[in-house]
Amino acid sequence: MTSKGDSVPNKRLKDLLPTPEKILASRTLKLFAPQLADPRLWHFNRHSLNKAVYIGVLSAFFPLPGQMLLALIGALIFRANVPMALGLTWITNPVTSLPVFYAGYYIGAKILDVPMISLRLIGRMIADFSLWALSDGANPFITYKGTVSLTAFCLGLTILAIISSIVCGLAFKAIWRYKTVTSWQKRQQNSSDKTSKH
Repeated sequence: MTSKGDSVPNKRLKDLLPTPEKILASRTLKLFAPQLADPRLWHFNRHSLNKAVYIGVLSAFFPLPGQMLLALIGALIFRANVPMALGLTWITNPVTSLPVFYAGYYIGAKILDVPMISLRLIGRMIADFSLWALSDGANPFITYKGTVSLTAFCLGLTILAIISSIVCGLAFKAIWRYKTVTSWQKRQQNSSDKTSKH
């Protein structure tokens, strides 16, 4: 039995996230079908969704292919809402990923006091690492040795990921609480209006 605070304040949230059918249509994610049979992984309650926010946002900052797989594994381990965790990995997409990775490198470069590199070089580096991860490219550790500080990139991106996940998690809690309280107040108002009419 769920409490009032655990009910979904915004029913449209379910419509914005991937369905179980769409998730299981993925060749990689389909391998986890037996584990995904747990109904707790699909519950839209406050605790499950809040854990999914942290997991999804953290996974989104992984700079190589496999973000959704990471989010799924995290959701399975912590029993978080799978659609929310997977949906949030799209924070970094073809439009946003380059600025995000640039910001990550900038933070790491400032902390370690190493030279900053251009946005174009970061884009090329991410593309080369992605090809290499898919077994279709030269070893970028050799290609970018002495040109790019991978330590700065990983450090900055990790810091950015942790801060972003905390901010998003706290924002989700605040929005959930606000919507729950507003919904409760509206029900109370409607109830009192009906009582006064009688």
